[in-house]
Amino acid sequence: MVTVLVIIHVIIAVVLTVIVLMQHGRQQGLSGAIAGGAETFFGKNKGRTIDAMLRKFTAVFAILFILSSIVLTYVSIRQANLDEAASEEAAGDETSQSMNVTMDENGNLVDESGNIVMSAEDMAAQQDAATEEGAADTAEGEAQDAAAGAADAAEGAADQAADAAAEAADQAAGAADQAADAANQAAAE
Repeated sequence: MVTVLVIIHVIIAVVLTVIVLMQHGRQQGLSGAIAGGAETFFGKNKGRTIDAMLRKFTAVFAILFILSSIVLTYVSIRQANLDEAASEEAAGDETSQSMNVTMDENGNLVDESGNIVMSAEDMAAQQDAATEEGAADTAEGEAQDAAAGAADAAEGAADQAADAAAEAADQAAGAADQAADAANQAAAE
């Protein structure tokens, strides 16, 4: 349905564009104003000129374009709401199916029919794997934190060394300036 409406909307838009492009411009110069004015003002068939018919067609197709835009928007929103409701319903069905699992007296997970979904040994192995994975993640996180701390400390030390070097260079430049001033004073005397 949406595809049909889009095709109709595009056809209306193309026809409207062609009709607008077929109309004469307002600035035809003095000769167009005299000739066109005589044809439409003094002519008997004012409403039957090509420009008048094109203006009428433009108005009709503009109204059709606006109506098709409104209908297409309404149908698209309605279709999106239906799709969203269907996806929520499907998600609700999956959730309700997964919640109908219970544990029997042996520690096995069973469904409503009594079929074993997961044995107790499989559950224990899965829990052990999750525990090992959690420990590995914790160790990896601690190693990354330690490496980041070491990098920050090294960066801080490098910054301090750079500051000390800059300060020493400033002091050496100040001493050189003082020596140059003293030499200039000695030479001036």
